[in-house]
Amino acid sequence: MTPQNNESASKKHSVRISRAGVYIKPLLVQCANAVVKSDKHPEIKGRYLSVKKRRGHKRAIIAVARMLLTAIYHILKKGEPYNPELYKKAEIMPQTRNITVEQAILIARRHGYSVIKG
Repeated sequence: MTPQNNESASKKHSVRISRAGVYIKPLLVQCANAVVKSDKHPEIKGRYLSVKKRRGHKRAIIAVARMLLTAIYHILKKGEPYNPELYKKAEIMPQTRNITVEQAILIARRHGYSVIKG
């Protein structure tokens, strides 16, 4: 049993637990429900809340269950301890960002604006 790689270009194609059978999926769902209600792992709870906004409770629980399955797989395969830093959002933008005028023009052109110098 291994977690599927259904991610391409940062878009997930599926949140199913593949070939998990009738035994492991309910166990993972129960574990996901327990972890989400706990404040012990904020990275997992944050993932649940962000998915729940867009997709609903059931799909968010399955996403957390897949996240747990992946973590368990890496713990068992590589023998490494659980590292919560791997699951923190890397998409958080820094508080202050500075860009040059050329970068701003390039961003505007990518969004379909025509830039007139004047």
